[in-house]
Amino acid sequence: MPRKARRRSSVVKTGPAAKKSAKDFHVLLVDADAQVQQLLREAIDGDHMVLYQAATLEEARQRLKQSRVDLVLVEPNLSDGCGIDLARELSQAKAESQTIVISGQPSLERAIDAIRAGAADFIAKPLDLDELNERVRIALDRQKTNRKQQNRIRRLRRICKKLNVARDEVTQQVDILCNDLVTAYQELASQMQSVVQSSEFSALIKNELDLEQLLRETLEYLIQKAGPTNAAIFLPATAHEFTLGGYVNFDCTADSADMLLQHLADVVAPLLADRDMPVHITDNLTLADWMGDDVAYLADSHLLGFACPHEDETLAVVLLFRDRSQPFDSDLNETVIAIAPLLGTALARIIRVHHRQLADPFEDDGEIPF
Repeated sequence: MPRKARRRSSVVKTGPAAKKSAKDFHVLLVDADAQVQQLLREAIDGDHMVLYQAATLEEARQRLKQSRVDLVLVEPNLSDGCGIDLARELSQAKAESQTIVISGQPSLERAIDAIRAGAADFIAKPLDLDELNERVRIALDRQKTNRKQQNRIRRLRRICKKLNVARDEVTQQVDILCNDLVTAYQELASQMQSVVQSSEFSALIKNELDLEQLLRETLEYLIQKAGPTNAAIFLPATAHEFTLGGYVNFDCTADSADMLLQHLADVVAPLLADRDMPVHITDNLTLADWMGDDVAYLADSHLLGFACPHEDETLAVVLLFRDRSQPFDSDLNETVIAIAPLLGTALARIIRVHHRQLADPFEDDGEIPF
């Protein structure tokens, strides 16, 4: 007969009235046998143990819903079912509770069923106090280890969640930085292109003091960049009037060219003279808004015009236009922005050299002496 020694255990002890703590081990006994209840109460009479009791599966399920349970000891033969089913339910729910089946009708088949159902141990009745105490200690040690592992997993999940958030933030910052770098690179490339074009045009007209040659070289440079196009340079005759300085006829008839160029000098050049940026027009509607009733002269044309300033004075207006079926490349805008002030400076230099004898190269009546 197993020895039912009534001695106190030094491993797992608690009183039924002990104050519950988060550090306590919570044990649920599911058995209507009063002797088993008394023996278990002695076995786990320690300082860190809370014992719950249930006589049926239904009571056990209710207790499991209400309280945290670390260890379940269950008898297979209960009034409302088989205790092994409870072990299976806890295993399938991946509960943290350890389960020990205690059977008054032990058999190899029942022990196998209990282990397959997810029970951590199987103990036969009548219970031995020392054996019960040792089995409970092992189960609770296993539960303690499992709890530490679960806590560690939860902590790692929290850390991973924070890392994912941080990674997303870093990714967003990297995306923003990359976008900023792309924008900066594009701006730098545009500036470098402008510098190259400025240097190229400056070298072309360097020290040029002949007005006709300067205008010819400018037109040739623009045609080189824009491709075949009609092009004209208008020079100020008075403060509000312009005259033709030079032109290239691409697709206008000889008869219409003179009339068209005179109209451009009278109407378009003054409109461009006060503009700080190039005018780039690609459709008739915009052209009509800009030119009003005079739009017919340039209908169905793609137009690019710009002023060439020097010290707040417009010294030339340049106009490029051709059929809109052959639109100007958008890069041409950057080209004309780069060369406009250079041409203005070159024209001012010619004025100074040819009129050095004048104190003021611009006469009082506003007429510019070319």
